[in-house]
Amino acid sequence: MDDAAGSMEVVDPEMRQLLGMFDVPAFARRGQDLEHALRRLGLLLQRQRHGMLEMVRLRLRQWASAVEGPESEVSVFVESIQPLWPLSGAEPPRWARRNATERKRRMIARDLLAAVERFNRRWSARVGELNLDAINRQIDHYNRYYVLEKECVLGSARLAARHFVPRPTLGQGDLLADHPLLPVPKPRVTRAWWL
Repeated sequence: MDDAAGSMEVVDPEMRQLLGMFDVPAFARRGQDLEHALRRLGLLLQRQRHGMLEMVRLRLRQWASAVEGPESEVSVFVESIQPLWPLSGAEPPRWARRNATERKRRMIARDLLAAVERFNRRWSARVGELNLDAINRQIDHYNRYYVLEKECVLGSARLAARHFVPRPTLGQGDLLADHPLLPVPKPRVTRAWWL
């Protein structure tokens, strides 16, 4: 067996050069190009979103430095704001040793609420202004030609279509599902909330 495998090895430098001139089949290149484009878009959005979240992360650090722990949220917020930490990419909170005054907590909560709302507006606008025509055209070409190009290589339509799953085109909703808006904290409204 080893002798047979060894005899199939190409040792002629010209033959190696000739074989090296051929690239991967067109269908494989098309799939790789699409995966690369989708990964590049995802990384770009992740980087931009992370940059826009800086003020939210700052306000979360301020909140953590003004309260003893997550149980202090009930004095200011209707619901827990704990989901904001992982969604904004903030470090885990370092709670204060004791609660700040109620007035200071309300002030920080207002600033946090404003930062979250500002991020959501800016991120929605950013995702909404993206032109997805080029990547959707690439997805359309992948769906249309992948199986055909694979059939040319394999010589069988049945084998070429096996395991093929067409890709849906991208919309703003798809991007927001992968790179979401933040839940807006609901303040516990009291008479003195805006004081």
